[in-house]
Amino acid sequence: MKSLRKLKTIHVLLFFSIIILSQSCDNSKNQQLMKEFQLQTEEWKQAYNSLNAQNLITLYSEDAQYISSHVAGLVENGRNDLIANFQNGMNMGGKIDSVEILRMDVSGNLATLLCKYQATNAGVTVIGRNLLVLKKIKGKWLITIHMTVV
Repeated sequence: MKSLRKLKTIHVLLFFSIIILSQSCDNSKNQQLMKEFQLQTEEWKQAYNSLNAQNLITLYSEDAQYISSHVAGLVENGRNDLIANFQNGMNMGGKIDSVEILRMDVSGNLATLLCKYQATNAGVTVIGRNLLVLKKIKGKWLITIHMTVV
């Protein structure tokens, strides 16, 4: 009877140890992904502020969509049109001051990032939100949907 209790106790402890270890691995992986996405958002900001939208091409999938009230019909479909739209914004004096990731969710090869950004457009400072959907394609996280709300 005592040995059966000890065996059950060992099984329970082993079970909880596995759960704790699993959560610890997930936290470490999430921290690593957060750093990766922070670097990518900084790369995006620098590319935008370069005033050459061609520098953004490598960050978007070919079928990317840009959803914004700044776009006729609210949606730009396809990377080429999206890049052209960003070039127009750059030409009108747009500059991104900061981008901060507020929330990250990852499942398999899909990730969502909710970001807060500050931009100066023709001398006027605005604060808004971006919702980014990224997909891991050939080992690289690419933006497939970029939604902006000012």
